[in-house]
Amino acid sequence: MTPAELRAQFPILPNFTWLNAAASSPTPLPVYEAMNAYLHETLESGDMRYPAWARLKEEVRARLARFIGARPQEVSFTPSTSFGFHVIAQMLKARGITEVLTLETEFPSTTLPMLFDGLTLRGVRMRADGTYALNDLEAALTAKTGAIAVSAVQYASGFRIDLKAVSELCRSRGLTFIINAAQGIGHVPLDVHALGAHFLAATSHKWFMAGYGTGMLFIDRSWLEEVPLPFGGWLSVEPQEQFKPWVNAQVVEDAAGFTATGTKFRRETSALEAGGGGWVGLYGVNAALALHEAVTPQVTLARVVELQSKLRVRLRSAGFVPTTVDDPATLSGICVIPVQGSPMDVVRTLLREAKVATTARGGGLRISTHVYNDESDLDRLMSALERLGVKPG
Repeated sequence: MTPAELRAQFPILPNFTWLNAAASSPTPLPVYEAMNAYLHETLESGDMRYPAWARLKEEVRARLARFIGARPQEVSFTPSTSFGFHVIAQMLKARGITEVLTLETEFPSTTLPMLFDGLTLRGVRMRADGTYALNDLEAALTAKTGAIAVSAVQYASGFRIDLKAVSELCRSRGLTFIINAAQGIGHVPLDVHALGAHFLAATSHKWFMAGYGTGMLFIDRSWLEEVPLPFGGWLSVEPQEQFKPWVNAQVVEDAAGFTATGTKFRRETSALEAGGGGWVGLYGVNAALALHEAVTPQVTLARVVELQSKLRVRLRSAGFVPTTVDDPATLSGICVIPVQGSPMDVVRTLLREAKVATTARGGGLRISTHVYNDESDLDRLMSALERLGVKPG
């Protein structure tokens, strides 16, 4: 599938300029149809096909695992990226890690769960050109630092960090490597084992194009073998053990009944799916994966960098100055430009007057180009900025 063929799968795009994938992508037709088919099925037959849903879930798990270079046993579906980082924080603590190095401009789904769970975070300051240098990360490490957690792409600037270089730093220092892929998955090629990642958390509604509601969590097998998962439920045990309320518990009988303590869960990331799940979201994820596989992450990133390079030339010629450098090696689908007045007012005006969707982030106007965008979207954006009198900040 070419980018142009993918674009044709978005009914919104002929009449709406969507430059907002960093916040969310509109729903592509195959994703809508897959979700709708599931809902229609429940309308007509309730959950009579539940066994088929359960089989599909494992198929989607295996498909997602292949997409990120993981094993199916290492992948779980979660409610959100933040949920994943709570799990990560609890497992770090269980292994005795108390300090994590991260970046100044990380999205709160990286930082707040770990802070809430009692970890100490060290933040690396962003450079004046919007970048982060590996030697700055290395200089910020302390004797207590046990892990590094970074986003594949910075949400407020678009800076795409060299994950391989960060991984090599972690490997050389014996540190745990954690990736927030919310702004990366579906946009930047990711291979967790090739990168040496121990954890990765992501979500479905941004560059992944699968709608809201499904998070994704990877936990490396070495961690699953050594550190228990922080919680579980009736679906966290082996299939043959389900429906047994006291399974794996230590039971001591007494005159009035008995006392039960402890249990154990499967050593698989899917054990975090403790109860009934969000089935409609899984159908959306499955359909979105088919689109990503058809286009390929490599083509997506190349197309995105091409569009961003052209966009930045046009913005700079109009006097706007992106907050990060125009280096193809660090470009992502995100560009932020300071504007005069309130960035949110500009967002509202573009939406109301020109049907151009953007977001206010990083102190400016955030413009996101995905693989389904083309140069006509850039034309409409630039025309709207000029017609509406938006000025560089």
